[in-house]
Amino acid sequence: MANNFPPRLLQLVFRLTLIFGCFGISNLIAEEPTIILKLKNGDRITGRLISESANEVRISTSWAKELVMPLADIDSREVIPPKPEVVIVPEPQVDPAPVVKPVTATKVKPKIAQKKSWSGKIDIGADLGFSEKSWQLYYGRAKVVYAPQTPPEQLRKFSERFKTTFDYQATYGQTDSVLSANRMDGASKTDFDIGRKVFVYNLFGGGYDEIRRISLQYEVGPGLGYHLITRSNLVVNTELGMNYQVQHLQRNGEPDDINKRFSLRLAQDATWSVSQKLTFDEKIELYPSMEQLGEFRLRFESNLRYALWQNGSGQNIYLALTLLNIYETQPAQGVDKNDLQIRSSIGINF
Repeated sequence: MANNFPPRLLQLVFRLTLIFGCFGISNLIAEEPTIILKLKNGDRITGRLISESANEVRISTSWAKELVMPLADIDSREVIPPKPEVVIVPEPQVDPAPVVKPVTATKVKPKIAQKKSWSGKIDIGADLGFSEKSWQLYYGRAKVVYAPQTPPEQLRKFSERFKTTFDYQATYGQTDSVLSANRMDGASKTDFDIGRKVFVYNLFGGGYDEIRRISLQYEVGPGLGYHLITRSNLVVNTELGMNYQVQHLQRNGEPDDINKRFSLRLAQDATWSVSQKLTFDEKIELYPSMEQLGEFRLRFESNLRYALWQNGSGQNIYLALTLLNIYETQPAQGVDKNDLQIRSSIGINF
């Protein structure tokens, strides 16, 4: 039977069929989306999404084939959209040698949800007693983490490596109208990741403690840190640096004794998400003197928190139990070397 279709029409139909077929195949082999997870402890993990359920997210990273992240540990997320494809559309020609002119698809700028730059915790506690002896002890603490979120692509790699932590706490109390606690401490610590595991930091701090006869103290010190463990439910860091501290120690009827110290700083901290409601964190800092062998300062703190209420955005209300121990080989005159405190409080995470 004779072919009733013109050769040019058959050629045009064949080319259009080939183009739309290739376009369909490219959609079938599209890669899994890449996401950035921001954890509540300030860390970020980048990987490809494998699956997601009501309680967890599974991703694949460059160092782990499959990583399970509980939703309770995730503060926010960002989806990195794939680069738009360039579609080449041929233009049919009447002459025997048609010329195909490529047409670039219009790039649509994706809308990326802005992640919040600020997160933190606020704790408030009180210990009250009214009997033969009456006492009132009040405690407050605010810990805020600032990790700037900069949408421009050229600044994003810098901002994801930068984190500043502000920590302020105060304690005041009386027993039978006699002062038993009057203390305030504040600190600011800035971390900057220079690699996947290594980071640098700088620490500023200051405060006073009337009971331990410290009218004023302040310190500063840079150092180097290492992310020892970075799992979905466990993060462990170690740090090594320098520390310079100045203390104004009270003396009976005399001017303050100004004590200046140059020390090493050896530190370790860990955060463990035991379950969706229970978390544990601890931090230990050792300051061996560089001027007097055998002299040192030691500070240990641990917190156990249990969530009473929580929502999907990472906010919760919790009960907290805190243990704080400070030991100094050179305290003020008439002050014990060891200071142990056990506190309970209620707090909110935002």
